[in-house]
Amino acid sequence: MACAAAGAKVCHVDGSKVAVSWARENAELNGLSDKPIRWIVEDVTKFVKREIKRGHKYDGIILDPPAFGHGPTGEMWKIEDDFLNLLDLCRQILSNKSSFVLINGYSAGYSAIAYENALCDLTGDCGEVEKGALTIRERDTERLLPCGIFARWKA
Repeated sequence: MACAAAGAKVCHVDGSKVAVSWARENAELNGLSDKPIRWIVEDVTKFVKREIKRGHKYDGIILDPPAFGHGPTGEMWKIEDDFLNLLDLCRQILSNKSSFVLINGYSAGYSAIAYENALCDLTGDCGEVEKGALTIRERDTERLLPCGIFARWKA
């Protein structure tokens, strides 16, 4: 939503029809229904492979991989088996003027450091990688509660 609001052309890919429906509804609620967002229900690995064949390039990529899941036609995803391969495929669709790759994570099997290392391998440049915890502020005590991890490479 943030990329679309900032004026970017966005391609949202998810293997879950329900997740794409929720995202579309969220876009509408945020006044973004007229923004150039492509909504695609497909296994992301299949999608990226097709984009490589088509020669399509992207200036930024946001990944929010599940720990485990199924694609729309039964494809199985396990982060420990499939994530690094997906990142390698993503490397092939990054344009020469790519400005960022952002990974959000909620899997107990990964850490922000693991995401940072994966981004360094992806880009060949560790100089501009930021990593950390995703948190929400507890209403009554104002303390931060962990809810995930992230890593971001920027050009």
